[in-house]
Amino acid sequence: MKQKNDIVKSVVVLTVICLVVSGLLAVVNHFTAPVSAANAASRATAARQEIIPDAVSFTEVETSALDASIAEAYCGVDASGNVLGYIFTAKQNGFGGTISVMCGIDADGKIIAVKTMDVSSETSTLGGKTADPSYTTQYTGEDSSLSGVQAISGATITSNAYRACVESAFTAFNTITEAGK
Repeated sequence: MKQKNDIVKSVVVLTVICLVVSGLLAVVNHFTAPVSAANAASRATAARQEIIPDAVSFTEVETSALDASIAEAYCGVDASGNVLGYIFTAKQNGFGGTISVMCGIDADGKIIAVKTMDVSSETSTLGGKTADPSYTTQYTGEDSSLSGVQAISGATITSNAYRACVESAFTAFNTITEAGK
């Protein structure tokens, strides 16, 4: 009987500890979530500015009519209000999980630049190489055919997912520019 009471007591104590720790984590998350969200927004704004450095502002574009892989879309304009290009953030499934790529396309339909936003779920020695400038710079100046883009040997799944993100950006670009005509 004493052994049964000891087990019950241990279970009750562990349950209370778990509840207290879970409550504390919820409180910490409540206070840190806005800071994390602000930091993420700041990083995204800096990335957009890096892709279209001459843009003085970015206007969010409605994404409901775009492919589901497009998470965000922005139009970058200069001081005169002229459209310099569009920036799309696309997500696709890579080898180890979801990857996120930001792609800037100018008004003529050429890639200004691409930026890897998240490949943290990929292996750093293979799929993670899609974040290296040696890979991302080959997209610069390409049109929708992406004829000059080569996959990374040994990281074909991640390379194909990266390319699919860029192809989704071109599909979204075509949808937006055709709607504007």
